[in-house]
Amino acid sequence: MNCQLLRGFVVIVTLVAVRASSAVAAEEKLPDSTVLMRAMVDELARSMKLQMEDLEQPYFVQFAVDDLIAYRIAGEFGAITSSQHSRSRRFNCQVRVGSMELDNTNFSEGGGGFGGGGRGRMAMGRLSALPLDDDYMAIRQAIWRAADDDYKEAVETLTRKRAYLKSKNVADRPNDFSSVKAVEHIGSTAVLNFHRAEWEKNVQRVSAQFKKYKQVQDSGVQLTVGAGNSYVVNSEGTRMRVPDTRVLLTVTAEVQAEDGMRLSSRRTYAGQTTTDLPSIDKILKNIDDLVAELTATAAASILERYNGPVMFDDMASAQLFQALLADGLAGRPDPIGESSRGAAQRASLENKLGTVILPKSFQVWDDPSLARFEGRSLLGHYEYDDEGVAAERVDLVKDGKLEKLCMSRTPVKKLSGSNGHGRIAAGGDPRACCASLFIKDKNGVAADKLKEALIEAAKDAGLEYGVRVRSLASARGFTSPGEGRGRRRGMRPREGDAAGGEAVGEPVVAYKVFVSDGHEEPFRGCQFGAVDLKELRRIIAAGDTPYVYHHTGGGLRGGGAAGTILAPPVVFEELELSKIEEEHDKPPILKAPAARSQEPA
Repeated sequence: MNCQLLRGFVVIVTLVAVRASSAVAAEEKLPDSTVLMRAMVDELARSMKLQMEDLEQPYFVQFAVDDLIAYRIAGEFGAITSSQHSRSRRFNCQVRVGSMELDNTNFSEGGGGFGGGGRGRMAMGRLSALPLDDDYMAIRQAIWRAADDDYKEAVETLTRKRAYLKSKNVADRPNDFSSVKAVEHIGSTAVLNFHRAEWEKNVQRVSAQFKKYKQVQDSGVQLTVGAGNSYVVNSEGTRMRVPDTRVLLTVTAEVQAEDGMRLSSRRTYAGQTTTDLPSIDKILKNIDDLVAELTATAAASILERYNGPVMFDDMASAQLFQALLADGLAGRPDPIGESSRGAAQRASLENKLGTVILPKSFQVWDDPSLARFEGRSLLGHYEYDDEGVAAERVDLVKDGKLEKLCMSRTPVKKLSGSNGHGRIAAGGDPRACCASLFIKDKNGVAADKLKEALIEAAKDAGLEYGVRVRSLASARGFTSPGEGRGRRRGMRPREGDAAGGEAVGEPVVAYKVFVSDGHEEPFRGCQFGAVDLKELRRIIAAGDTPYVYHHTGGGLRGGGAAGTILAPPVVFEELELSKIEEEHDKPPILKAPAARSQEPA
């Protein structure tokens, strides 16, 4: 699986150069474009000679093109709301001026924020559209314009960065870039096999399942199917084309409690082709379960306050590790800049290398080279990253100790050299990101034993019940694609935020697990206090079966690329939950049409 195509899923409908078509094709083949590659290579050679007055020429230039075909079909309550076919060529240009020791990148210039600066500072890549026709001169013209603009900004940024460094004491600054071996790999062109009419009917059928439920106020089904050729050429000699295909299906639902609180959740399915998706009957069953969970939660009481053991099960466990660990396991340098070097901005766990961050039975690794796990396709799979480096498995945590980080070509203070994790999340330059993150406890136990561990911990704490969480809302500051449109976006201040804890999404589907007999009762309306990384060491038990969770990137600090997290359920010794103090919109005055249609005439 190639990360460029994943990136295309998120922005495919907003591209500048898109050809729309209503034609239905069972098979489409992307052009085997020797013209595109030749234009890229020829303009690359010219770009290395860029020079403005007596300023420096580039020491490194990279061009990348994602040549894509995609279909996007969306439906609501049994009707197709959109069915689009798009064809695009997206061009990413990187021009580095200076040297690997010091260049125009990794400079926020006081920008602050979640990743800092702007293009030409923290992110110097330029994303634009190329002609769809194999017109050699037209393609070179578009590349020339982008490279020229990027060079001008690069030399200006490097001048400002050098001036900044002269006026500041910056200790232990890592180099800005690292060398890798050039790669020559020209794969076959991508082919998309997709029956549009058939899947429009499937989306209609799946979305119509929500018509059964008068409680559902909002719902949606979105299918994206794509094929792409990803081209990378750079001044070090890399010449690469990698084909890929991918499908992503997202189902969302939203209900509203009588007090106005909105609750939404989703299910995401991924594969290389539509044959990797579950059967339609299974998806319909999943929808029934999803609505049942949300309906029970909407009818549940508010949890005022809780302090005790918490079990994260199913999707919630993977979401938890995404919030607490995934960004930190990506090696990203602390950016140079007057307002961006505080602890709150540091996502990387570089300063924790060599220390224990999880129970000693835990192992964590990231392996983008693995296409499937136990028969399931992994969204984080790719052959080469966005810097043309082959994907590698990286053993990150061994026996609870953090030993390595996922690395791009951008060094950090303690580590240098790429291990194939340089990925472009949403434009800009490649940065280190996790891809397929595996979390495993060597002492993992079966599900029934894990529930027993939760009950025993609650009993030892003198509590009437423990808490089990099955799904979380998106963390504050971002919303995953496909989440309910009317849902709160979670920008509330919380207790403990000032202490620098991480933002863990509030429970959506959660239960009290009673010590007396193990029965479970749903609750709602609460949020976690600030959860620090050190809380991971307070995991007292874990399951033996991972939940496979596909995500499309995003995050509080600029986020990462799309990928997969495979995590077992876990039980924490103690976490705090408190009531959400928030005013809600009143429920609609009239019932929804779908609800009214179920009433007797």
